[in-house]
Order: sequence, then structure tokens, then C-alpha cells
Amino acid sequence: MKKSLLVYDGSNPLFRAVVEAATHRSDEIVAVRWDAEPVQAFLEAQFDARPFAFILVEGDSVHVGEETVSQVLRRTCLADPLVDGLKRTYAVGGVPFGRLIHGRTVAELDGTFPLSADAAAHLEDLRRAREIPVEDPSAEEP
Repeated sequence: MKKSLLVYDGSNPLFRAVVEAATHRSDEIVAVRWDAEPVQAFLEAQFDARPFAFILVEGDSVHVGEETVSQVLRRTCLADPLVDGLKRTYAVGGVPFGRLIHGRTVAELDGTFPLSADAAAHLEDLRRAREIPVEDPSAEEP
């Protein structure tokens, strides 16, 4: 079985810790940072652009935005009303939250899309990633 990939903003220690908490017990999902060059190549092949978005690649589908939130939360066995509420919260707050916390605008791209053959070619190396550093490895020490 091919592992699912969760593309997230790894520039913030809080987000790295949350994604680590959500994925560390799963052998089925690998978290990869949005700003990693292989992820950027995948995005370019899939969307002909590099949208800043929360993305889950699962089988032959690419879930983006609200759909990613829904898919990831359903994997944690949360009750459907709670998942639906958090999905709506993301829909309303994602863009302003992105500007405030991420310092960039989240792409207005939501839904599930078929995985393109060109994009699929970029996934094998990404599926081998196994750890999420909670501390930013590129951060300089004082």
C-alpha cells in the first residue's frame, strides 16, 4: 500500500508539533514540508503552480484545503459533527489565519483532484520521509 502524504507549512514550530502529534502513530501517512524542493516540484507538476495550501495525497487523489482538514480529522476517528465544524472553521478562517500566522495568503483551492501522472512521478522519494523536526533545522542558534 502506498503511503499518503500530508503537505503542511513546516516554517512554524507549532505546526510542526501539531502535525507530528497527528501523524507519529501512523505508518500510512508521511508529513512533508510545503517548502521542500521535492514538494514544490510535485505542486508544479500537479497544479502548474505552487499553491500555498494544506494538501493530502491519498492514493490517486489530491485533497486540498477544507478537504484535507476533513480527511485528516476523519482518520483520527473524531465524531462527524466535530469534523464538519472544524472544516467550516477552516473555510472561514483559513485565509486570514494564513496571512497572520504564515505571513502569506493560503491558496483559494479546495476539493479533491485526480493525481496527475506527472505529479505522481515526484512522490516516491517523498513517501520515504519519516520524521518531522519540531525545531527548524535551518534556524540559527543565538
